[in-house]
Parts: sequence; C-alpha cells; structure tokens
Amino acid sequence: MRSLTLLIILAISILQETFGETCSWQNCNEWSKTKDTLNVHLICHTHDDLGWIKTVEEYYYGAHKDLVPVGVQYIIDSVATELQKDLSRRFSWAETGFLWRWINTHSDFQRHNLAKLVQKGQIEIVGGGWVQNDEATAHYIDIIDQMTFGLRKLNETFGKCGAPSIAWQIDPFGHSREMANLFAMMGFEGLFFARLHYLEKANRLKNNSLEFIWNASDDLKTNILTGAFYQDNYGPPEGFCFDRFCSDDPIMDDEEEKDTYNVEQKVEAFLKHVKKQASHLRTNHVMLLMGSDFQYSNANEWFINLDKLIQYVNAKETETKVRVFYSTPSCYVEALSEAQPRLPQKNDDFFPYASSNHSFWTGYFTSRPTFKGFIRKSSSFLQLLKQLDAFACLGPMDEGDLDVLRRATALMQHHDAVTGTAKENVTRDYAKRLAAGWNEGVQVINDALSKLVLKDDKSKQLPAQAICPLINETICEVIRSSGEFTATVFNSNSHPLSTVVRLPYYSRDAIISAPNGEHIESQLVKTFFGTNQLEGTKRAPYELLIPVDIPALGFATYFVSNKTSIRSSRLTPSKYDKSKRNAAMSAQQPIVGATVNISNGIIEVDFDEDGYVSTIKNIHTGQTTKMRQEFLYYEGAGFNEGDNQSSGAYIFRPNGTDPKRLSSNITLQVVQGPLISEVRQTVNKWITQIIRLIKGKNYIEFEWTIGPIPKEDKNPITKEVITRYITEIASNGEFFTDANGRQIMPRKRNFSPSFEYVNTEPVASNYYPVNSRIFIKDANTQLTVLNDRSQGGSSLHDGQIELMLHRRAFYDDHWGVEEALDEPGDSGKGLVARGIHWIIIDSPTASPKMHRSLAFELFHSPQLSFAPLQLSVEQYRATFNTLYSGMTRSLPDHVKILTLEQWTGKSLLLRLEHIYQNNEDNSLSQPVTVDVEGLFTSFNVISLEELNLAANKRKRAASHWSNSWNRSSRFSSRYADGFSIELKPMEIRTFKVEVDMEKC
Repeated sequence: MRSLTLLIILAISILQETFGETCSWQNCNEWSKTKDTLNVHLICHTHDDLGWIKTVEEYYYGAHKDLVPVGVQYIIDSVATELQKDLSRRFSWAETGFLWRWINTHSDFQRHNLAKLVQKGQIEIVGGGWVQNDEATAHYIDIIDQMTFGLRKLNETFGKCGAPSIAWQIDPFGHSREMANLFAMMGFEGLFFARLHYLEKANRLKNNSLEFIWNASDDLKTNILTGAFYQDNYGPPEGFCFDRFCSDDPIMDDEEEKDTYNVEQKVEAFLKHVKKQASHLRTNHVMLLMGSDFQYSNANEWFINLDKLIQYVNAKETETKVRVFYSTPSCYVEALSEAQPRLPQKNDDFFPYASSNHSFWTGYFTSRPTFKGFIRKSSSFLQLLKQLDAFACLGPMDEGDLDVLRRATALMQHHDAVTGTAKENVTRDYAKRLAAGWNEGVQVINDALSKLVLKDDKSKQLPAQAICPLINETICEVIRSSGEFTATVFNSNSHPLSTVVRLPYYSRDAIISAPNGEHIESQLVKTFFGTNQLEGTKRAPYELLIPVDIPALGFATYFVSNKTSIRSSRLTPSKYDKSKRNAAMSAQQPIVGATVNISNGIIEVDFDEDGYVSTIKNIHTGQTTKMRQEFLYYEGAGFNEGDNQSSGAYIFRPNGTDPKRLSSNITLQVVQGPLISEVRQTVNKWITQIIRLIKGKNYIEFEWTIGPIPKEDKNPITKEVITRYITEIASNGEFFTDANGRQIMPRKRNFSPSFEYVNTEPVASNYYPVNSRIFIKDANTQLTVLNDRSQGGSSLHDGQIELMLHRRAFYDDHWGVEEALDEPGDSGKGLVARGIHWIIIDSPTASPKMHRSLAFELFHSPQLSFAPLQLSVEQYRATFNTLYSGMTRSLPDHVKILTLEQWTGKSLLLRLEHIYQNNEDNSLSQPVTVDVEGLFTSFNVISLEELNLAANKRKRAASHWSNSWNRSSRFSSRYADGFSIELKPMEIRTFKVEVDMEKC
C-alpha cells in the first residue's frame, strides 16, 4: 500500500509540471464592479458523508441502492466530465477521504484530468480535511491530525491549488469557537456553515449579520470571516434543484412548446429569491448553493440547467441589475474582500444548536459512549505510535503500517461518526476500522521496540509484544497464559508520569521488579464483579496494582512473576472501618448503613450511611467541602409519529425537568491498601461505581459502569443516565466548559449572548459539549470534573454539575438516521458502558494548574504491552533496555509536545503548545521559550522551518488575499533564535524539523 501511494504521488507530481497553475481564486469568473448590480455566485457542490446511513465503502461504490441510490465514485466521474465541456463551469469539493479513494482506484489519464481541473481553477477544494469533522465531540488533537492528514494528501496530489483557502463546515450540528481558532491558525480566509440556533438565525436575518467576523481566541486574537447560509440547509433555492433526488422542473426553453415553456417563470422566481436574500446581506454579492447530499451523480443534468439559468438571467442584466455566474467560495470571499463591508463581530460559539423550539441537538454529545471512548483511546494510541515511529526511524521496510490507524482515526472525526449518529451497522464498521488500526499499531510497537531496546548484541530478538484490548474489562489472555511476563508501560505525554497501573491477574501471588531490577511494592485486590454487568467468562479474579514511573515520551518495562515468595503481594481484603459500626462484617459482606472513609494522605473522602459521598477534605490545606454524587436518569420523550420531537441519537428532549432518582440505599465494599483505596458502590442491577484514591494523586477517580439500561417489554421508555455532583459552591448560574479540549468557554444558565433566550426546553437548552472538563466556582472553591470522552454536561442548579454518561432511546428522532439509539451491546441485551471522571476540588487560583496538566495526563493514559518472560530478570536487563525516553531533558510545565512524527525524508513534524490561557496562573500564563537543540535522544535537530498549524504551507508565505480578515494569516513567523522557540499563552507552533538520524 505504501508503494502504491508513492507511485500515485509521483505520477501526479509529473503531471503537475505539464500545465501551469491558475488556482480557483486566481481564475474567478468576472463579477460586476457596479455597486447597484447584484452579483450571484453559483456554488456547485455535493455533500458526501463518509458513512452515515451506509458505510463509507457502500457510499463510495454505490451499494445498497435501496438506501441511497448513488455512488460517490460516479459523482466525481460525472463532474470531471462535465467541467471539461465549458471552462466557465466551477465545482467545489470538500471530502478528501473520498477524493483520495477515487485517486487510488482510477487510471493515470483520469487522475491527470482531475488534477488539471484543480490547477486550472475549475475545481476548488474546500475544507480539505479527511472528513468534515464534528465540532462538539471531536478533540482538538484529533481535529488537527485529520486536517493535516487530508491537506497533506491534497498537497501531494494537486500542489498549491490543492491547498484550500475556505473552511467548509456545512453539516456539523453546532460550531465551536476553538474550531474557528484552529481554522484561523491553519491560514483559512473564510468559514461557511449552515446550522445555527433558529433564534440566532432569525436575529441575524433581522440585523443583516449572516456574515460576520468571528473573534476566535481572546489569547491569540485570531479572527476569521464567517458566513452562515441564508437557507436553513446547504441546498439550492426552492425550484432550482436539478438532481435525481429532486422533483423540480428543469428549465424548458422551447418557445414553440407553449404548455411547457417556463423560462420566464424560472427567471422571475430566481430573481425574487436572490433579491430577498440580498436584502439580508451587506454587499452586492450573494452566494447560492447548488447541490446537496450525494448530488451530481448526473452532473450533466445540473450544468445544462444552470447554463440556461445563467444565460436567461444575464440576458436581462441591464433591466434587472442582476448578474449570475459560476463561482467558488474563495471567489466569493475575494469579492467580499474587495467590497470591504463593515461586518459585526462574534465572541462566543454556536452551542447548543436548536432547529426548533423542542429540537435541541444536545443528545449526540453523549450518544454511543463506548464508541466515543474507543475513539479517544485510539487517538492517544496514535500519538504514541507516531512518536515511536519517529524515535526508531521506521521506514517502508518495517512491517507495521501506521497509516491504517491514522486514516481510521481521521475518519472517526466525521460529523456522523464520533457523534454517534450513524446507523448501528455503520458504527460497527467504523469500530472494525479502528480495530484494524490497532492491529497494525501492535506491529509498529514491535518494530520500534526491536530497534530501541537492543543493547550491544543486535542479533537478539525482543519477545513479541501483545496488547490487551479488553483490559478495562479485566481480561488479558497473555497474562492468563503466562506465569511470568513483562509489562511495558508507555507514556506518550511529553512530561514524566508517576501513577499506578491496573492489570488483570489470575494468581494470588505476585512479585514485581522495576526496570532497574529491584523488587517494588504492589497491591493485589479482588476484581469487583458488582452485579455481573459484564458477562465475560474470561474476566480475571484479581487486579494487580503496580506503581510506575515512566519518563516523558518513553516507556519502562516491569517484570511480574506469580511465584510465591516473602516478597509476594498478598490479597488486599475488601473491608470497612469497624470502629464506625457496632457489628463486625466479614471481608466479603457488603456494607449497608455505615459511614466509611478513605484517604491517600492528600485527600480524604467520607461516605454517609446511605453510601453516598458526603465530604471531601484536602488534607494539605485543611479545606473541607460538602459534596454528594448520585446517579439519575431523564425519561426521554418518545413518539412514533414524526410530528412530535422524540429524544434520539441527535436530540435530547426529556419529559419534564426533574430526572428520576435511582437507589437511595447503596451497598459498599471498601478496599484500603498502600497504592489505592477505593469504595465500590452497587447502586442497582445496572449501575456500579468505584470511587478511588491513588497514591500521590490530588484527584478522586470515579469509575462508573452503566448498563444494560433496562428496556420494558411494552412501550419502552427512553432513559438518559446522568451523574450529578452536588456542592454548596455559590456558582451564581455560571459554569465553564472546554472547547474541543482546549480553550475554556464561560456558560450562563438560561442565557445566550447572541439572542434573547426562550425557555422552551429548560434542560436540553442548557446542555453543552464537554470534551475534557467542566467546572463551577465561587470566590473560595472550584469543582472541576475531567472526563475521558465527550459527554453532554451542564449546571442546572447552583453548586451542581451534571454529565450525561449513557443513553438508550427507543424511538427515532426523525433526523435522517431512521433508527432508534438502542445499542444491543455484545450480549444483545443492551450496551454496557464504562468510563472515568477525575474530580478536583481546590481554590479557583490553584485549580487551573491542576486541570491543565491532568487533562493531558488523562488523554495520554498509559498504554501497556505484554510478553511472556523466558529469561531471568537479570538476563533480560543485560540484553534489553528497560527504560527509555525520547527526550534528554524536561520541558517547562506550561509546554507540551503536541505532535512528533516522521514527515518527509530526514525531517520530522513538531508541534509545541503553550497549554495555558492568559490570567489562569500567575507564573504559567506567561510566554515561555523552549530550546529544541539537543532535546531528543534519537536525533539531532539541524534546522527549523515554521509551518502553519495544518503543516501545508510555510508560515511566512504571503497571503494571496489583498484584504484579509484573518489576522493570523497576516502575521509573519517569529524567527527562532537559533533553536529557541517562544510560545505565548494558547499558542501552537508547527515546525518541519530537519534532523540528523545517525543515532537511529
């Protein structure tokens, strides 16, 4: 596959030299310079989902015509054929994933013709990511990766004309401020989308503010020209859809056929529409979208009718003062730049999105929680693999194909993938693609370790490494079948990690040796089976807890033996504090009606007699906070008829404002040991939880397991399960959520800064996407919740935070998927989901330093690989390195290595990020300088070339726009002082790094 890709790139690069490049923005059809003439830009386009109702392959090939009777390959074929007939025709294409699929399956001649159309400006690439990513549930690291992946393919294929200037987010269900910030840092000149809250849409129509300047970051002062479409979708005006999916009449211009001739009627309707649309804009330019979902499979039908429309409308230009022509989004932005209107500004975001008074698109923030968790873990795994690939200098001769996971993870960011809004069989196909990427990733680990761990004797072979994909279910076959084994713990974070890892274990004895060969303390506990929600028969009876210290961008190998010894770990019994109860209980008997507490020397957690958390004490500061955590569920609205809005994959619509409370009498098991202390809660038959304190950690871990959510035999009731953290913090209606895991967005209950709030759905309208954290605070205390996947969250009452963890809906919400969100799970009885929250309670001044670093620690949770140990520990250590770091020294606390991967030739792609916003921390919210000379162990840095965030253009390259609204695109790079790189708060800087790989 690697060889085929290289041949395709080589062939197209040769073709690029055979004709000159006049990209779309350099080859616009002429518009009228007369101010009283209305210029109508026809934007021919198709929106092609990479999976939704059908799988990505089914969409591409045109399978299952009963669902959608087209194939994307034929759309590209048809458009390319029709564009060659008339040089004035234009077309805009967005989905690189499908385009690259087409390039890989067509002849050199066909690829040549397509490339020629791009480089002559007839085809404009917009967006350019592998997919059109979601903006609510996608993490910024994934967004940057998928954009970089898609744009790199375009650059390799089409050269400079393949580098889009316009961001094209026409279908995502709400839009984030951080996404606009990322687009600005990538150098995009404009951003267009279709979906925004119906009340904000009405307000913008009223104020002629559909086009505006979006101030995307208070820290970086980035901004970008943004346009919301006039219509409520991204399709053509009524009566002007010339596609097989539409029933609109074509333009019939045979004057002798009086009964069918409709030119005057069509022209009049067209002029009426464009003049009405123009009345809501601030220039004499109007953008009309001509196309929609999977349209243009017969492009001839479209272009014949649009040619006629242009001909007959322009014939009356002197009379009507309207000129219509084929255009592209970049030509439209060029026209706006020339007109230089005074545009309003926006500082907030577009969440939550509502299409009507009862249709709030906030359910998908949580839909398919296990799939969302799998995507997040896959992203973290991908970062690790890219680093290992770079440090080990892997090449085409190595067996592992990193692109399989890179491509799959990029695909998952699609706005019907990570959102959880595709059909069940499509979601399973997505998961299979991720799993295939993980399989290749294991080979990458083996390829890399075989080069990084060998000492003097290079002929030795490292035992084959395996990973345990079901480790969170306490299942690991390689451990079960091995009396002695190695556990290699990887840290993809650019800061060292000290934590406790948990392994499934099948023996009552364990001896642990550290990388240096010394025996270390461990802890052995019985697995918490709860109510047997996870029905797997291979679950280990025990968990082995090992304290680990892993260097930055590195790994450490630990040794485990189940032999009996005086050093063996002994089973830590489940127990309770007998002093707080009169009657003695056996180690295995659950606790009911007792107060218990746990502590790790940093935090102490007390539980009341009902089994709920009651108080949390910071032992170092002495601060005690009253807190209660409980599970509840909303009953979702359910209707079989489309006239009423149900809760479903997209929509969250609870019946009423008060969720149902679950068990008020929780049973507990308490485990206290040297490494972890935990309280195991059984809430009911389908909800269990472990509340855990880890040695040396200043947070509380809440590990929840939910499911299968019950389904009634008749008239089943949709259930949307939440966790609620209740404190006495005087939050005054305010709370804060992250935007795509990065900048913090202030929220206010029952309020919007962009329109007058109407309380039609008091719960759903206050839900926001939470990718990494949500917090509330007052003058003295801040409660922060970190999560391990995207979830919907809110603060519906002062002092409270709630996050939706799982949902099971039994009615379709009538937004296209035509399927209820009723996941069967592995058992067929319903999905069981397990996830983690980290809870921080501290002062508002101390909390940012904690949640900024801990969010990265949670994202980069350690990955483990295992192998049977066939040598003694001493022999293994003499043969293989057991401790490795890709870095020679530590980074400042406010700096992270966001990206490190092989790029081209002897170059790497390096992104450095300042992770703090202004005014978050007195010392860390300051500019910082990093010297990358001698920073890495496997190679020496020779030179740096700064690129934009997407790595597809040099940062210092001048913009071709005469008047740009994007400040970041006008900023020249700050040249590094030698190899010293300055970073300002929230800044990400991207470099192509030439390296000397002699150390490899």
